[in-house]
Amino acid sequence: MTLCNRAFANSNMQNRQMPCEKPVETISRRDLLKLMILAGPMMSRPSSLLADVVPAPSTGPDNGAEALPRHPRLFYNADSLERLRQRLASDAAADGALKRQGDELMAAGFIPESEAMRGIGQHASYGRPARQMSAMGLTLGVLFHLTGDERYAGKLRDAMLYYAKYVRWAGESFFGRTPPWHSELDTAEFGFGYATGYDALHGFLSDADRKTIAGAMVRLAVLPILNDWVLPGVRIHSFDSMGHNWWGVCVAGAGLCALALLGDDARAPGWIDALDAGFEQWFNYPGSVLQSRVATFERSGPSYESVAYNNYGVSEYLHYRLAWQNTYPGRKPAHTEPLDHIARYFLHTLYPTSAGFYAVNFNDSSLESDSTATMLLLIACGLGTPEARRFLELVHTHPQSALFSLLRQYPAPAPAANVPNSCAYPRMGWAMMRSSWENDATLLAVKSGYTWNHAHADAGSFMLFKQGAPLIIDSGTCNYNRREYSTYYRQSRAHNVILFNGCGQPEHDILLGCKFPGHLHSLIDGLGLKYVYADATGPMARWFLRNYRHWFWSGDVILIIDDVRAHTPGQMDWLLHYDGKYTTHPGGGVRLQNGAAEAVVRMLYPPATIREDTGLADHDPDKKVPYLVFSPDAPASSRRFVTAICLNPGAVPRFEVLEGKTYLGVRVWTPDTVEEFYLNLRAVNSPGTVSIQVADWTTDAYLLHFRRTASDEQSVQRFFVGDGSYLRHKERSVIESLSKLTACWAPGDPLEIFSDSASASVQVAAERPPQSVKWNGRSVTTRYDRLSRLVSLRIYTKPLRRGQNPS
Repeated sequence: MTLCNRAFANSNMQNRQMPCEKPVETISRRDLLKLMILAGPMMSRPSSLLADVVPAPSTGPDNGAEALPRHPRLFYNADSLERLRQRLASDAAADGALKRQGDELMAAGFIPESEAMRGIGQHASYGRPARQMSAMGLTLGVLFHLTGDERYAGKLRDAMLYYAKYVRWAGESFFGRTPPWHSELDTAEFGFGYATGYDALHGFLSDADRKTIAGAMVRLAVLPILNDWVLPGVRIHSFDSMGHNWWGVCVAGAGLCALALLGDDARAPGWIDALDAGFEQWFNYPGSVLQSRVATFERSGPSYESVAYNNYGVSEYLHYRLAWQNTYPGRKPAHTEPLDHIARYFLHTLYPTSAGFYAVNFNDSSLESDSTATMLLLIACGLGTPEARRFLELVHTHPQSALFSLLRQYPAPAPAANVPNSCAYPRMGWAMMRSSWENDATLLAVKSGYTWNHAHADAGSFMLFKQGAPLIIDSGTCNYNRREYSTYYRQSRAHNVILFNGCGQPEHDILLGCKFPGHLHSLIDGLGLKYVYADATGPMARWFLRNYRHWFWSGDVILIIDDVRAHTPGQMDWLLHYDGKYTTHPGGGVRLQNGAAEAVVRMLYPPATIREDTGLADHDPDKKVPYLVFSPDAPASSRRFVTAICLNPGAVPRFEVLEGKTYLGVRVWTPDTVEEFYLNLRAVNSPGTVSIQVADWTTDAYLLHFRRTASDEQSVQRFFVGDGSYLRHKERSVIESLSKLTACWAPGDPLEIFSDSASASVQVAAERPPQSVKWNGRSVTTRYDRLSRLVSLRIYTKPLRRGQNPS
């Protein structure tokens, strides 16, 4: 079964969990948007119809009259219905899917509130009626307008009158909090169903029914949400208390109701103004030092939580925004900077395969989290980018849904040209590096960022996708009601990190927020070398004074160098979680295999034993799975680990560990190249001058790398210095910079340099004046000194925005 079909296999699965402990029992709009968060690889990915009926953004003169379009207006109108009709007439699969969903909803019985009140978790079982109402409001409304069959309208009317009798649209446990909450995610889901249903049946309902349904919307959705999340004087929440997806999701539900009630309730314009102001603040929330909160959204696009929760929160907002634009065709929505870049994040966290795709699943997410609907909604809202188009080109799953077929009628953005293979979000602490954008390529994803709630205690962790499969993995997540969610999946031992005496990050980081989050720095991708490093010291500060992890990817080898110093001696264990199976490799280490994906992992330094420990399977806490622990033979207060991931198990290079008093190095031999990597042991331990001597080379760099050809081991084809101000061979300068920099360069003509610095004043050795000098892929003006044989470069540019790549 292929990946793209596997997600549709079990559409009737029961009792699986939605985000924030919500059981999934019926097909709904939210299924498409969020199901992949906790669904696991066999969860259904059913069709949604929200955007099946979204009209093209309308334009017109703003004459100040603010005349409202006729109902229905939120997500479809007469023109878009006609386009949908035509589409269904030529697409039997989509037409059949719509009719089947309509038949299922027509046959469904309503759920008494007594049943909704029962169930484990904070939401009890309110998710069942909320999702039913959401599906009915959209689907039955569309079918009524497409066919004119009043049975659909009658069923929808009955549903809205039935659920209007509920006492609340939220789990009872929320009312027991101090202060009590009156709304949550289910409240917003009810709101979506009522907004779309009211919009669809506005001309069908009697005055009495319309009054009853409108009253329920206000009493059970609009006011509870606004009073909890927005309005002054009564509001409970600030962004500090729920500064992630909850605010956006809940408020979007109230916003849709307010848009539907425009013209019928005089308070609606004021509600919408308050919501719009709140959304602007939500996207711009900067974090809080006192509450140990980080910004909800990077200016460069994503939220720190996960791929799935970015998809959830952003898509819910986009539903509101699209309905807002269709309701106010003469207005221009406020500019929201993260939305300009969010498609780039979804693209770079995507791993396309020949059979489907995976998504990077750090935190509470899923390998099969599908952000296609969000990409299409961005385009429909006029926020499409070349990265959104590239995402849709790479996700070659084509579910039979009018949602996708109609939204793809919107003009696609220009194609993305030369998408970088690597991308980093330093402030959030994520980086993705890949061999290419071809299907089944190799993708290395690393993380060293914030910990709280859905963001796990995993600073310094990484995962590897290869040959169409996950190989080195994140342990994933599970149903939030399960004890194992907090005791295992969110804990450090469930990730590829280093433990100290069996301990990782403190548990209160997850509950209260990590005071000192991890960071990523110095992403470089050029000249055949990819490099980035993590500072994971802060999250492990109770154990470690220094906790640096460096990834060098050259050819078929990924070299991981860890530099760790603890407060006191202790046992440091290097963890490796994998998918598939492993065997002992004859040359040392282990050979990992998951289908066609294979790699050899060898710890080159220090000598270490390898043992199995027991973890839990992704989305399946009842299934125990092994993971590997690499353990040095004795406790220590300072450790350096050098580990090689060999991507071609059939041609594992020869390695030689190089130890000196002031450095630790490794030499890597392949049939074509000889590469050396050195760690300066004085660079972070000694004040003042920290120069080291390696053969005829002198440097103050923390990291040093040479690449030579096997046929000419004397000539260096590629240099790398990490955090260095000079490199000299014998008495001749090779690179000089008063400000320390991290850079990779190839001597010769053209002279190419890749660096983490946007601005620099650098001198680089050259035998003769090069005709071309490029800095991070851009040609720069230089000056050549024939006496010193140095090329001088002065690059002054604006500092890079956090999350922006130097290239």
